[in-house]
Amino acid sequence: MSELFVTYQNALKNFGEPQGGSSLPPAILDAYRGRIPDSFLDFMSLYPAGKWLQGYFQFCNPEEYKSVLALILGGDEDLKPERTHVLGFSAFGEIVAWNEDYKTIKINMLYGRVSCSELFSPEPDMDSKITLGIVIGNVNAESYDNPDEQGKPMFKRLLSAHGELEVGQIYAPKLHPALGGPITIDNLRPAGALAAMTIAAQAAPFTLYNTTIPAVPAVRDVGA
Repeated sequence: MSELFVTYQNALKNFGEPQGGSSLPPAILDAYRGRIPDSFLDFMSLYPAGKWLQGYFQFCNPEEYKSVLALILGGDEDLKPERTHVLGFSAFGEIVAWNEDYKTIKINMLYGRVSCSELFSPEPDMDSKITLGIVIGNVNAESYDNPDEQGKPMFKRLLSAHGELEVGQIYAPKLHPALGGPITIDNLRPAGALAAMTIAAQAAPFTLYNTTIPAVPAVRDVGA
């Protein structure tokens, strides 16, 4: 294994080592060679699938979240779930995934939104390790702090109210917004990520957005 790609080195300097998780088994890492950039797998071979920034973002075992992708992307003409792999997620369950055809995909479980810039603005000359490395190096972005109905970020208030998330948890709605629940601090609490994402994935169809242009228009429903 070569030296870690520079964006991962910088991320470790900025965020420290991922905390609280377990290392991915070598068999899992080997199974994803050629499907996820080696630069990321090299990183995960050295550090656990744990939390950064008090749970603002955490890494995961891609195998454990296949069922969520199948619910959201199943039957999609472009973003095939069997070619998409969950790498990690935010405190609110915003998934960062790698697609073998279109590179980075983000899935917002709270708002039911999917984005994939490569689908609308391909960059065939961009090395995949750079594309993914930039995403991993920016997991502290403000965009991962979902706003409430008044547009106010919620992470710090939820951290104060409920404490730090455990590995495998997200701040999830008691009643999902797609089912009529409000996007408020009072409607969110720590919950198992897989179970909460499964509920969200079945609550309503997800919508694909084009984030490569300023208007960020909705394009179509995702899935079959």
